[in-house]
Formats: sequence, C-alpha cells, structure tokens
Amino acid sequence: MDQAIADFLAYLVRERGASPHTVQAYGSDLRQFLSYLQRMTGEVDGGPPSAVDHRAVRRFLAELAADGVGARSRARKLATLRSLFRFLVREGRVEANPARLVAAPRVAKHLPQVLTIDEVLRLLAAPSPDTPTGRRDRALLETFYGCGLRIAEIAGLDEGDLEADATLLRVRGKGNKERIVPIVHQARLALLAYLADPERPRSEPDAAGRPLFLAAGGDRLTPRRLHDVVKGLLRAAGLPSSTSAHALRHTYATHLLEGGADLRSIQELLGHASLSTTQRYTHVDLQKMLDAYDRAHPRAT
Repeated sequence: MDQAIADFLAYLVRERGASPHTVQAYGSDLRQFLSYLQRMTGEVDGGPPSAVDHRAVRRFLAELAADGVGARSRARKLATLRSLFRFLVREGRVEANPARLVAAPRVAKHLPQVLTIDEVLRLLAAPSPDTPTGRRDRALLETFYGCGLRIAEIAGLDEGDLEADATLLRVRGKGNKERIVPIVHQARLALLAYLADPERPRSEPDAAGRPLFLAAGGDRLTPRRLHDVVKGLLRAAGLPSSTSAHALRHTYATHLLEGGADLRSIQELLGHASLSTTQRYTHVDLQKMLDAYDRAHPRAT
C-alpha cells in the first residue's frame, strides 16, 4: 500500500500538474490511512491494495469520527481515497474502487463569507501609503479583491504575468491550469505604483520566475505568509476576527453577481471547473434579498 500511495502522488505531479500544496494535502490523508492499515494488518507496508475493502474504509472513517474529526475533514479524506483507488483501477492494480461503496459524511452547507462594500473600502484603506510594505499590501489587496484570486494563485504570480500594460493577468490555478483575468482600474493603478516604487525590494528570480509580491528581503511571499498578511490587514481594518482571507475571493464573486455578471462569466473568472461550484453565490444573493425583505416588510415578522 505504501508503494501505491507513492506512485499515486507522483502521478498527481507528473500527469495532473498538482500544486505542492495539493500533493501535501493528499499525502497527509493517505499516510493517515496507511498508518491505520498498518495497525489493523500488522504489516509494515500496510498490505496489498487489493486487500482493502469498503468495510476497512468505513471503519477508518468511523475511527476518525470517534476521535472528533469533523464531517468536512472526513468527507475530504474519503474523496482522497476514492481518487487513489480510481488511479489503481486504471493501472490494473485493483479490480474495483472500495471507497465508492462508502457514503460520504453529511456536511452542513455554509454560505460563503462575504464583505460589504463599506467593509471592503475599510480594508483597502488599512495599509499605510507611507511605507513600502504598506504600498505592497495595498496592491496585494486590490489584486485579491479586484481579480478574485486564491491565496496560492497570488503567491504564484510573476512580474511577467501582467499583460497588455497591466490590464490583464495570467493566472495559474488548480491543476496548473492557466486563465486570463481582467485587472480592474484601481488594482492596475496600485500594481503599477507598486512596481515603480523605488523602495520596493529587488526582485530576484526563483525557480518559477520573477515573483510579483515580495517579502522585505526580496523573496517570494509564500501562501502562508500571504494569509498572515491579509489576516493582519483584516484585523487592522476592524473586521471580525472570524473573517477569512478567502472571504475576499467570495466577495469578488458576489459583488460581480450583484452587479449583473452572469454565472458562466464568473465561473471562468474564478477558474471553477464546475458551474455548480459557482452557483453557491446565487444563494448568497438570495439570502441578502430575503434579509432585506425581513427588515423592510411590515408583515415579515
């Protein structure tokens, strides 16, 4: 089983172009399953994949639930196991996918967290215009909200990804898929000012290219560091501590929908593989309409 997992992770990198973050997440889930098999079988390598049946997968998830692991995390681990065994079926190493016979845990659906326009304006005003870090953070926030990117996508941006006089941005999303997104006017101005800033650290090329957003020492800002920067700016703007950095991406999509953009366009801009993922923003829009109705109509309560 340990060799099957190693081969699957190598396949994700080689054939699927998965990001290091994705491979790390898959690897963590699968090593946890391997550890479970090692305890159950007493075999160092976890035994052959063909010996794993749906009962073993179900017992693994039941053990996680007993340890207090939430339904969302268990559902993700089940999805990882389904992907692993789907790969092994294609490779002819097992006859069937045992994880397909296991029902996914029921996960409560939560509406995406969205900021109001006033909250966005407060956040954009949080960075100081008097310091190079503040000017970088303003460009970072304008790009985040103005282009609806994921944290990892922002971290992966290079200077060469700015196209057509900084009116378009080339983005590498999940599965290393590229898409082109327009840069709104205010984000373009902030980006150009940041690139022209004489106090901006010297950008040194790394293995991926010449990074766009830099730490003080000139290195690429990592996703973890970017997350910390945005969370700090959210606190500085006085927004609730529960507000996530990813809320800016949700806010981008919701404000586009409220402004009249169609779902297909939003799907392309966000880089969603499935329209069903984008459709959750219609529920946000509907909920806001219902909330306004409850506040305004005399017979609503």
